[in-house]
Amino acid sequence: MRNTRTRWLYAVGAPVACAAVVVVGTVTANAAMSPRNAAAPAAELQFGAPAAASSAPAQSVPSGSSAADPAAPDTLGDVIETGIAAKTGKWVFFAVAVDEKAIPQTHFGIMAGRQLPGGELASDVMANETTGSDRAPGFHAVEGSMSLDAGKSPTFGYYVGSATKITAKAGGKTVTAKQATWSEDPSVVVFWFAPSVSGVGTPTAYDKAGKKLASGNSSVGVG
Repeated sequence: MRNTRTRWLYAVGAPVACAAVVVVGTVTANAAMSPRNAAAPAAELQFGAPAAASSAPAQSVPSGSSAADPAAPDTLGDVIETGIAAKTGKWVFFAVAVDEKAIPQTHFGIMAGRQLPGGELASDVMANETTGSDRAPGFHAVEGSMSLDAGKSPTFGYYVGSATKITAKAGGKTVTAKQATWSEDPSVVVFWFAPSVSGVGTPTAYDKAGKKLASGNSSVGVG
């Protein structure tokens, strides 16, 4: 499947669409991204990234429990804690609103950010769907790990459906993602792999009976 997600940049907390439309995710304006593979065509770049299950249990904290950083957009629902340390603070995930005419069926994206020592939120990488509905069954906006000013980010994305287990291949081994249900919609599962595992491939979702579920847009992108 062609990867045509839009890159977004955050300037003073407001999302602005870039002129180029070929990349996954959104990175803060000062984030240092990993280089892409120049041998691949721009619209079909495959970007791998680290992943392995974190031993820390997934938790959600009410979005109102921490003061919003001016650089971070308002959250939709609860903040998902990962327990994974960044250079400053800890990695968290939260949903943010998307309202762009170019992608009318996309209403939210998932932000990989950090909860800083003072409790405020910082935005680092955002990924959102740009092809079809953001609630279609399957994977959406799978973003590979990147080297940022904040440290190496987790590989993450979201899945729509009854996924109870999500795995991927990394370094020839099967790794299992941590996951948490989005507080605003129980059909949306946010998942992530720890930054310490490199080369995470295409993820696969399973239901509680161990049956494979719809793949959706499972391409892993970076940048």
